[in-house]
Amino acid sequence: MNVLLLTSEFYPNSLGIGTYATELARHMADDVAIHVVTPKRTQFGNTRINGDKALEKLPKNVCVHYLGTARDTFMHYFYFQLACQRYVPSFVKKHDIDIIHSQNTMPDLFLSPKRLQVPVITTIHTIEGERLPAVRWAAACSGIRLSKLERSEKMSVFLGSSLYAAGHAYYTNSRHYIAVSHWTKDQVLRHQNVAAERVQVIYNGVDDMMFTPHNGHLADEHFPGLVDIEDPKILFLSRVTASKGAYMLMKAIPRILREVDAHFIFAGPGGKLLESNNQNSTTELGYVDHCITPSLYALADIFILPSFYENFPLSLLEAMASGRAVIASNVGGIPELIEHRHNGFLVQPGSIEDIACATTTLIRDDRLRSTLGHNARLTVEDRFNWGQVAARVLDYYECVVNEN
Repeated sequence: MNVLLLTSEFYPNSLGIGTYATELARHMADDVAIHVVTPKRTQFGNTRINGDKALEKLPKNVCVHYLGTARDTFMHYFYFQLACQRYVPSFVKKHDIDIIHSQNTMPDLFLSPKRLQVPVITTIHTIEGERLPAVRWAAACSGIRLSKLERSEKMSVFLGSSLYAAGHAYYTNSRHYIAVSHWTKDQVLRHQNVAAERVQVIYNGVDDMMFTPHNGHLADEHFPGLVDIEDPKILFLSRVTASKGAYMLMKAIPRILREVDAHFIFAGPGGKLLESNNQNSTTELGYVDHCITPSLYALADIFILPSFYENFPLSLLEAMASGRAVIASNVGGIPELIEHRHNGFLVQPGSIEDIACATTTLIRDDRLRSTLGHNARLTVEDRFNWGQVAARVLDYYECVVNEN
């Protein structure tokens, strides 16, 4: 089978869609030829990145074709869509493509599956009809004006009606879909005119050989300054944005430090943290290359993701595979992954009190923290391994191709 994987992000862009596309390609069966078409990224913020070395690590059945460049602007998605409109039809014929697997940044927005005569599957990572209200809610709770939001969130708000219209045009019964959680599928059926039988739920996965509790020794090399900190370390690793709850965690820090000693690590691209009087208790790393994040999870004691909106976050899976006790908001597809007080803590989005209470509880209770981390690791080993996910996706490919 020849698969065209259309994605606006790919390694070394280690955000959600980039990680999903990269890991799916890496773990696909050897007899499936994966052609990845993606814009090339050479910089993230002020950080120069080189993806050429990463290509050497991909299996022989994966070939990457760069189409344009990826930049820190919202418009690069649109430029990629235009490039795909020109490039993909001839690419499909040249490489005898059997199926196209797209992502819901809609790189194939201007392409028709009927005209291509090739079925298209789109993985749904985000539902704009749910995310945009969450961004506004997060801004209100965080006390941030919409004009001061991080660039991607600001553009989403300002272009909200256009994005919704584009999505409504895109989501039709001419495509098939992978929803990364049952919650995601329910939202698609609620917001879009798509038949239920065209939406298959396949959870995200994690490489539990790469993310393990035994990566602590690597932290000495990559994060020596953090290793020497004796206080319990709380890690936030995601986009530093309002909707991811970064600013709510900042607001909770003074309450937490009144009760216990702790050090907070913020990692990921995005906006600047709010000014605080607790700068000695926080470290802001900015963008961190995905290949060294396993050691970052391993040196942390607790991972926290107090989002206002999520489908099925990969960072949460990575933290759980690393055996960390996790705190996450009770939103979206997260309750399908986290069972409260069994393999993690669930908190209400926007609740500073919940964030502070959960964090102080886990800092004080070493045994509970260890038990949650152990159960988290067992959860991902049993249900969310990338090898299992890739096998389910391949089954879906075959089903759709046979149907067409």
